[in-house]
Amino acid sequence: MPHLFRARATYTTRTAVPNESNGCRTSFNDNFERQRYIRMRAIKGILTITMALAAIASAQTKYFGGVDVGSKGTKAALFSATRKADGDEIKLIFGKTVNGPLVSSMRDGRLFTTEGIKWATDTTRDLLGAMQDEANKRKLTGVQYYIVGSSGVAHGENREELAEAMKSATQIEMDFIDAAREGYYGLTSSVPIRRRAQSLYIDIGSGNTKLGCLVGGSDLKSFRPAEIKYGSVSGRNKGAQINPTDIPSGIQQLMHDEVGPAYTRQSLDIPCLANRQRIYWTGGAAWATATLMHPERALDSYVLINTKDIDAFLSKLQDRTWNQRKLAYFFAKDTEAEAQNRIRARAEKERDDVMNTFVREDLLSGVSIMKTVLEISNPSAVLIFARESGFIYGFGLEKNEKNELRQDAGISAERVAAR
Repeated sequence: MPHLFRARATYTTRTAVPNESNGCRTSFNDNFERQRYIRMRAIKGILTITMALAAIASAQTKYFGGVDVGSKGTKAALFSATRKADGDEIKLIFGKTVNGPLVSSMRDGRLFTTEGIKWATDTTRDLLGAMQDEANKRKLTGVQYYIVGSSGVAHGENREELAEAMKSATQIEMDFIDAAREGYYGLTSSVPIRRRAQSLYIDIGSGNTKLGCLVGGSDLKSFRPAEIKYGSVSGRNKGAQINPTDIPSGIQQLMHDEVGPAYTRQSLDIPCLANRQRIYWTGGAAWATATLMHPERALDSYVLINTKDIDAFLSKLQDRTWNQRKLAYFFAKDTEAEAQNRIRARAEKERDDVMNTFVREDLLSGVSIMKTVLEISNPSAVLIFARESGFIYGFGLEKNEKNELRQDAGISAERVAAR
């Protein structure tokens, strides 16, 4: 095939073609110029179509239904993910959490009991059914469902027994995750791409606290993980052991004697833990703080929280007024009445959910861990609650990418075999 712009012998003619800028007609001296003009127009059209198709593909929305089998309970999240220039935009479509005895009923803290496994599998099956019903109601297609056990659950010595029961009850293979991957997936689903190099991620769960930051890249190998072995519930329980008659005092002693020194030691080996300008905070304590201190942000994906908010919330927890006062809203002046009503309705529901999920001591423990980390790392850092986030989202997105790579590899192999 001749090169697209290779010159050929032509006879001189005068050919008129439209000039699109002014509607006049322009004369060219020979067929070479005319053919060149036509070919350039064709290439421009092809490039325009290609770019349009690429934009459509990049903005494609995919749907996922994940079940997080955790230490305190089991959580379902039916969500959409739309690829954007700054990362995947995640929107929760349906969510539900059911607390239960899977971990609390373990024998010697090592083995899941038959009763605990049955509760977890029955609950997971029900949550999957609820997500499927919601997906059908909304006419969502191609939903990818998965089940994953958190790092706390992964420590169970008979976790294979749990996985087999899940497969039998749901026909879905159950995955398990360690603390490092849990932190990494949490970071990638919480922190915008442009902010990752300057940010620290912290997830204060029920059983432990996962932290981490990215150094030199964006993949799992670039993730620097850290872990505090206490979370909202385990910290409360340890505080009760330290001081059975005054659990809040026991929690404060735990922060001073164990949590602070442990985080300081890890920061010496992982400098980014102490030097980041932004901290993205997830978990129940973060949710409760954002809900009760900034109810006017109930519909926002990200909520700014400052040190005054943390100190004020801890004070309310200490004097037991945290659950006795109405929510205080501070709307912008231009917020319309209809929007205010929507926000109030959502905030009141969130408040009720917080009250039904946590006792005072849980939140004292979780928020105290955040205060301790903030004081040791960077007290002036910007603290942000990431609402639609968590390892369940990032895990699902990466699982999808791996499946697509396998499918592409399979298609390529089939094409090679067919030759």
